[in-house]
Amino acid sequence: MTAHAETRWLLRAGVASPVVLWTLGAVVAATWSGYDPIAESISVMVHAPLGWIQTASFWLQGGLGIAWAVGASRVMGGDARRRRIVRWLFLLQAAIGFAFAILPTDAGGGRETLVARLHLATFYVYAVSMPITLFVLAHFFGRDQRWATAAGGTRIAGALMLISAALVPLTVAGPLLPYLGALERIYVAIPSIWQLAVARRALRILPESRPA
Repeated sequence: MTAHAETRWLLRAGVASPVVLWTLGAVVAATWSGYDPIAESISVMVHAPLGWIQTASFWLQGGLGIAWAVGASRVMGGDARRRRIVRWLFLLQAAIGFAFAILPTDAGGGRETLVARLHLATFYVYAVSMPITLFVLAHFFGRDQRWATAAGGTRIAGALMLISAALVPLTVAGPLLPYLGALERIYVAIPSIWQLAVARRALRILPESRPA
């Protein structure tokens, strides 16, 4: 396999990751009688009858995320230093996927466990690191002619995540608690849609990076 073909497969992992995550999650939610996706968190789906599928989706998110990190760093960033930053930012997101798989939340109804607290801490890492990733990439895109038109949309995605994060206090212990599941899904959907769009764009840009 040529380096160009290898990179194409790695970038396809970036397209597949959000599709796999949301498709498997929909299967778990649809087959769990009484589960309310508007009120209940994504994380509790690991305790569904088909909860192992949700856990598998986290593992797949991590694995596909590693491939995406390597592929994205070959077409984003411009110079070597920025490409390394792109790679490490996406590798962090892949590690977060693995952490969600290893550290499931509690089923509820009992005393909070250490594993559940670590799960929540992982979510906070995600909530901080993902907007940073988007804003850093928006900055890099603005300095790369191939990606310049994607800079604005990436900044908007980062801003939407910050706005969503500002609603967390109202959601965790406030009037928006009945909508926890819906708001969490909106929050996760923002970077998922962004990644799907950017990965597809990267596949179109890739021929421009191919040696003559």
